[in-house]
Amino acid sequence: MTFTARIPRPVLLVGRIAIIVAIAGFVAWNVVTNWGQVSKTWQSLAWQSVALSLVAAVAAMGANVLAWRAALADVECEVDVPTAAQICLVGGLAKYLPGSVWSYVLQMELGRRAGLPRPRAFLASLIATGLGLVTALLVGLAGLPTLLREASTGSADQAGAVRTTLWVMLILLPIALLCAVPAVLTRLVQVFLRLVRRPGLENPLTWAGVLRVVGFSALGWALFGVHLWLLANERAAPGIGGLLVCVGAFAIAMSVGMFVVISPSGLGVRESVLVAAMVPFLAGSDPKGTAIGIALASRLILTVADLIAAGLAALTGMRALRGSGVAEDSAAS
Repeated sequence: MTFTARIPRPVLLVGRIAIIVAIAGFVAWNVVTNWGQVSKTWQSLAWQSVALSLVAAVAAMGANVLAWRAALADVECEVDVPTAAQICLVGGLAKYLPGSVWSYVLQMELGRRAGLPRPRAFLASLIATGLGLVTALLVGLAGLPTLLREASTGSADQAGAVRTTLWVMLILLPIALLCAVPAVLTRLVQVFLRLVRRPGLENPLTWAGVLRVVGFSALGWALFGVHLWLLANERAAPGIGGLLVCVGAFAIAMSVGMFVVISPSGLGVRESVLVAAMVPFLAGSDPKGTAIGIALASRLILTVADLIAAGLAALTGMRALRGSGVAEDSAAS
């Protein structure tokens, strides 16, 4: 019996809620403390930049759908792009619940409805997430110099969060690179399928399949970085160097946020890393307040993008169902 199994479920629930409230309180305290600059930042964002940032975010989510579909193909199952979008984007909305498992649970259920075996849908999600993490850690190297400088010269709370993030990167990167090797990844997949008592893969995972997933993931991280850069470019002129830092910092922030399973969608962790990365590029009397405003605007835009992308995927699925119904009626006639 594990330690958590001995703790009554109500106590675990109360503890988890308390931690979530504490994280949300920390974020709220930072916002209130810097509210003048945060509100000024939001008011200064041009609608064109916000609109383009939203488009970049939705496009990044589309790239992640293609990465998931490529992972599914490598575990010997295939679906079309609209079906993959429904499984990934609609199922992905569960990430806003505390705990990282709910997205996988919902994606497995949506995959089952699309005719996929649950273990294969789960495997595709795990492989896409794992290889996406590998890609994020590699892409994140672009933002490493800025984060290292902020870890040594930034404020105490900001520097502490950045140092923790850098340690996580240092530990995860070699492990992630090893697990991304197709032979190692195939063995891990076979062990998982054996544990859940399902047939193993007939063919090993391939370099071509892994590189496809990594390529689509890299495109997704680049577009997410563009989303952040478009917002930061309103308050400064970071140029190409700033774009690389935004891409790297966003990839690091999102990947580290995955491991804070009690926090809905990495709340608090993501913002700390983004603020640390943007502060050196922002001019004015209060660059930290401006960075907090941009980080919160980014979270809001990504939430809207999640809803738009999932809505479009759901509408596409409904249209496809109606189309198949009409085709069946015609065939019957």
